Amino acid sequence: MRLLGKTPVRVGLLVLVLFAATACGARATDEPAGDAARQPAPGGEELWGKQYVLTKATVDGKPHTLVADTVLSLQFTDDRRVVANAGCNTMGGPLSLDEGRVVVQGLSTTEMGCPGPLDEQDDWLAGFLDSEPTWQLTEESGLTLRAGRTELLLTDKAVAEPARPLVGTLWTMDTLIDGETASSTTAGVPPATVRFTETEVEVFTGCNSGSAGYRFASGQATIEQLVLTRKACSPDVMRQEQAVVGVMSGTVELTVDSDMLTIDHPSGKGLRLRAE
Repeated sequence: MRLLGKTPVRVGLLVLVLFAATACGARATDEPAGDAARQPAPGGEELWGKQYVLTKATVDGKPHTLVADTVLSLQFTDDRRVVANAGCNTMGGPLSLDEGRVVVQGLSTTEMGCPGPLDEQDDWLAGFLDSEPTWQLTEESGLTLRAGRTELLLTDKAVAEPARPLVGTLWTMDTLIDGETASSTTAGVPPATVRFTETEVEVFTGCNSGSAGYRFASGQATIEQLVLTRKACSPDVMRQEQAVVGVMSGTVELTVDSDMLTIDHPSGKGLRLRAE
């Protein structure tokens, strides 16, 4: 984790798990105090504990498009911090929402390497947050952030991206996680899949398939010994199988965020899977 200054800096990666949000009906602006419906609650109380996802961005009055298959999200935590992600690294820091501005004290970021466009998108978001944007919140428009000629419109995540059910959904592997390193499925290697029933987890590793019993409680699953078929596959496929089997064992943390399931193993390894 490193600290970012008040100017855009290079940032680097992580997986983050974000919380659902509900928009409220007041907003903070620089408009005259006579419009009571548009005044902020002290400290922006209506935002704490909530999360929003980007629905529209404009720069210099023109649409700004995110890197393909990425989502920009902002979480305002109950302990007065902001957690932001734009598809690669997670960044954040202590936050003040007083006087209609988003003021982050000491923005920090994870440092996982990302492809160039994602790295540049991280820089863009970090620079925007460092510029102390104004915020507005209305039932009609959701959350609006403005800094200079950049405007971000964000929507309640619970409305925009409702969480998929853990049980019964076919989850297809998107990313392998090993500490602070993340890698996508190797070209030509079938992606692993996971499906939870009420009593078992069914796993396809890209080569072999099998299942194991599991117990679920408080966001954790305790997985019994995984029993797989014993087919031999290419070295790349077998490396993926070894990684998947290593995660799907023992007690793991399960987090469903919209259509994404993250499985975190105590070893620091993990899987990020997307709902079919």
